[in-house]
Amino acid sequence: MKKFKLLILFFIFAAVSAGFVFANDLSIKADKQSFKMEENKAKFEGNVKVQYEDITVTGPRAEVNIDPKTKKLTDAVFFDQPYVVEVKKGKTNEIKSNIIKMSLLNKKIKAEGNTQTTVTENFQPTVIINADEQEYDTNTKVLTAKGSVIIYYKDVQTFSDTAVANLDKEGNLKKLTLSGHGRLKQQDSIITANKFIYDALKEEAYAIGNSHSDVTLDGTKVKVWAYRQQYNKKSNVLMANGSVRVVYKDYDARGPKATVYPDPKTNKFNQVVFLGRSTIVETTRSITADKIRMFLNPKNFFAEGNVNTVIRNVQGQKDAL
Repeated sequence: MKKFKLLILFFIFAAVSAGFVFANDLSIKADKQSFKMEENKAKFEGNVKVQYEDITVTGPRAEVNIDPKTKKLTDAVFFDQPYVVEVKKGKTNEIKSNIIKMSLLNKKIKAEGNTQTTVTENFQPTVIINADEQEYDTNTKVLTAKGSVIIYYKDVQTFSDTAVANLDKEGNLKKLTLSGHGRLKQQDSIITANKFIYDALKEEAYAIGNSHSDVTLDGTKVKVWAYRQQYNKKSNVLMANGSVRVVYKDYDARGPKATVYPDPKTNKFNQVVFLGRSTIVETTRSITADKIRMFLNPKNFFAEGNVNTVIRNVQGQKDAL
C-alpha cells in the first residue's frame, strides 16, 4: 500500500515554522505617510515596505494603530494583497493574501482572504498552503489555517476545513491536526476521515471518525473502513478499530479490530489480522471465526477459533458440475 505514504505526509508541517519573533520597533517606508493623532492611527500609501526583524512586508497601503495611553504601536494592517517574506537559515517563507494583520501586543501574524503560504528551501518550493485565513501565534507556537484548507507537499495533497500545527521553540513540528472533511490524496490513493492527527515525537498518524482508505497495492485497490486507523512509521504497522472492513479483490473481511503488518522481506503491507468475532467472504463461501489472518501476496487466509463456514447455493454449484 505504498506504506501508507499518505499518512506520512504529516511530516510536511515541520517545514512551515517560520519562527516569527517580534521586536519593539518597525521600520516603515512609503511614498506617503500621515498621522492622525485623534484616531491614534498612522497611514501609509504607495510602495509601503515594513522591515520587522527577519520579516519584510510590502504592499500598496497600510495602517498602524497606536495605543492612546502608552503611545506604543499595537498592530499593523496591510491592504490590497500585501506580500510577506521571511528568510531564515536558508529557508524562505512567503505569505500572500488580501489582508495581512500583525499584532504587536499578542505577537501574531494573520493573513485573511485568498491566503497562500509557500515554504522554499534551496530555491525549491517544499510546501504550499492555501486557505481562507492563516494565523501564527509566536507565544503558543501554533500555526492555524482555516477555511477550504489545501496543502501541497511533493505529490501529496490534503484537504480539510482546518489545519493546526503545534511547533516547538526551534520551529520543529510536534503535532499536526486536520479537522473537518479531511482528505489525503497521493497519486491513485485516497484516505478520508473526520479528523487526522500526526504526532511527530512518536511518528504516529491517526485517522479518526468514518475513516476510509482507498490505496493501490501493486496495481490492485485495497479498501479499509474503520472508525479509527492508526499508523506507526517506525514499525510500518497499521491498526484499525471499530467496525473494520477490508476489501481486496474478492475478499471482503469484517471485524471489530484489525492490524496490518508488513512483509519482513519487502516491508510492504501483506498480512491483515482480524481479532474478535470476524467474518471473511470469498465468492460463494463465508467464514466466521475468533481470529482471521488474511494474506495479500500470495492471496490466502486462515481462520482460527470457533470457525463456522457457510457455503451459499450448494445445490446450484452441484447442478453446474
